[in-house]
Amino acid sequence: MRKSAKTRVPSVISDNHQLAGAQLAAKVSGAEQLLYRFLVDSLTEYAVFAVSPDGNVISWNVGAAKTFGYSEADVLGKSFEIIFTAEDKTAGAPQDELSSALSGEQTQHDRWHVRQDGTRFWGTNTVQPLYDADGVLLGFTKLVRDTTKSHVALEELSDSEQQLRLLVESVREYAIFSIELDGRIKSWNSGAQKVFGYEQADILGRNFALLYSVEDISNGVPQAELRRARVHGHANVERWLVRKDGTRFLASGKISQLKRDPAGQLRGFVNIAHDITGHHAAAEDLRRRAQYDELTELPNRRTFYEHVSRAIGAMKRRPSNAFAVLFIDLDHFKAVNDEFGHIIADELLAVTARRLEHCIRSEDIVARLGGDEFAILINGIAEVSDAADAAQRIGLQMRKALTIDGRDVRATVSVGIAIGSIAYDRPEDILRDADSAMYVAKSEGRARAVLFDASMASSIDLNVDLAGDMRYALERNELRVVYQPIVRLSDATLVGFESLVRWEHPRRGLLLPAQFIPKAEESGLILSIDRWMLAEGCRQLAAWQAAGFGDQLQMSVNVSTKEFTRDDFVADLGEILESSGLSPSRLRLEITESAIMEQSTRVNLMLAEIRKLGIELDVDDFGTGYSSLAALQHIAVDALKIDSSFVAGMSSPIGKGLVETVIYLAHKLDLVVVAEGIETVEQLGRLARLGCDFGQGFFFAPPLDTQAAAAYMRRTDLARLP
Repeated sequence: MRKSAKTRVPSVISDNHQLAGAQLAAKVSGAEQLLYRFLVDSLTEYAVFAVSPDGNVISWNVGAAKTFGYSEADVLGKSFEIIFTAEDKTAGAPQDELSSALSGEQTQHDRWHVRQDGTRFWGTNTVQPLYDADGVLLGFTKLVRDTTKSHVALEELSDSEQQLRLLVESVREYAIFSIELDGRIKSWNSGAQKVFGYEQADILGRNFALLYSVEDISNGVPQAELRRARVHGHANVERWLVRKDGTRFLASGKISQLKRDPAGQLRGFVNIAHDITGHHAAAEDLRRRAQYDELTELPNRRTFYEHVSRAIGAMKRRPSNAFAVLFIDLDHFKAVNDEFGHIIADELLAVTARRLEHCIRSEDIVARLGGDEFAILINGIAEVSDAADAAQRIGLQMRKALTIDGRDVRATVSVGIAIGSIAYDRPEDILRDADSAMYVAKSEGRARAVLFDASMASSIDLNVDLAGDMRYALERNELRVVYQPIVRLSDATLVGFESLVRWEHPRRGLLLPAQFIPKAEESGLILSIDRWMLAEGCRQLAAWQAAGFGDQLQMSVNVSTKEFTRDDFVADLGEILESSGLSPSRLRLEITESAIMEQSTRVNLMLAEIRKLGIELDVDDFGTGYSSLAALQHIAVDALKIDSSFVAGMSSPIGKGLVETVIYLAHKLDLVVVAEGIETVEQLGRLARLGCDFGQGFFFAPPLDTQAAAAYMRRTDLARLP
């Protein structure tokens, strides 16, 4: 409240009102009254009225009628309390206002008022005493302005700001702080303290630019982001910011305008920032995994295709942008893998990647396509000889002596060269031709480079077709599973099946494993085939069990050495078993000697995890690799499978002695023995007398399709063999 000097403002009243009104009217001439009424009634947005010393209304303008809803006739001579709320009346607000005015005090205040229809509005009041020309107090005047909208807006703003403060302080993972128009920090939540390391007392009042790098500050980045927020209402930001200790982190956030004040003026900005350094690193890792080979860190097939596609496009736009593609395959890589194991084989692939990088220029691209296959894109060649020279450098580099883990490893490469032309539309087309030329190099003795020409398209080796077709064999449902019975030799009882894969090639007919599995192993496609075979074998045995037979049977499935390089192989096994509903004890995995005999910690741990699941392990084709019975005492396996070549050689004393020794020592190690390739009654008799536990072969049954295998199981009265 504030006091002012006495004011002498005439008031307009009706002739028949109370004494104060009559005295007031007598003081003002008729012309003055008309002029004053005209002025006051022109203020239609303001309620202007006068109140006598006893609290009755003695004048009422058009704005008052509009604001309160009462006509002049409704209120003249009545108490001015009718405009007060019931709460204010109870609290004595009308008496306080009247008392202050009659004491000569001018006041301004805001409060709720009541209209004639009972609705309320928030009004801003100006009350001042009313004197005549002689200084006699006639009452007071009151000016009321409806300010409901601005009051509600301020109330909402106050409530929202309070809620925001509570919310902001509860958020610990996000830095939330407000910024003045000039860039000074006004508020700082606990999340900002955690993210940036500054205490609130250290940061308030300082310019928010100190959170940016020196480079960004010198380039005016902080101010530019505020300008964007000022113009557009907000600015999305992803930028490296700086903590108090000087370390940097990648922040993602948004600078937004604070809610404007009732007059529409911008009050500042709020900055919300979140540390996404970890997410960024994970995203970068995912991106790299999608584009690069993890073992060699070279671009993968997909990325290589993208580079070749751009090279094709550049050459179509300008034929002088010539290029070449080299398809490179390691010679005898499978032999290295089988002899030394996958660890040394993987190291050979990594060394090959580095050697290939050494042979190219910065504008060229070397990639690993899969398995032991690599490719190089040579950009900007002037002559075909440029590509041939690159192939020669690669051949010389790969012939250099190499020692891995104390072992001498020699590796050569076969190279196919395809020269880019505007006839190519897709990267896979030129890669296919380079692949074809590479197989010609293989067929001519390996360790050489061959340039592709059109005549090769009709005369390439079968493997060229298979290499491409195999990638789609699973998608096109061209692979089939057949099942060969495994029989207990002592009583000819069926104990299980071995699942075997066949490929129904659309042009070449039925292909046996020997015709395509080696290529699948070289290309890495064997992993997809293995998983499919495992799923099919488990699903089929579970289906037979559900049909009422085969409850005690086991399913044997071959697993390649490459499976033991995958950390998620055991997890995949668990998922397959769970999906099929097959008990782990009904599954047997047949693994190669090269996987078993490597005896690395990784393999041993993998085998132990498989055994924990309840799955049994067999060593397949025992005796054909580099294993020894003595080493088996350190390996967690359950059975040995004697290769069919040893069974076929039992007619000689030496052959019979070898098989007898294997069976004897295997039993000493508590391992069971399964003989493969039993074809005659003589072979069966010899194996049974030597104590061989189980056998399989054409003597019992060839590999059977699903229906034939089911019929085999239905023969409950199998003829007992001598």
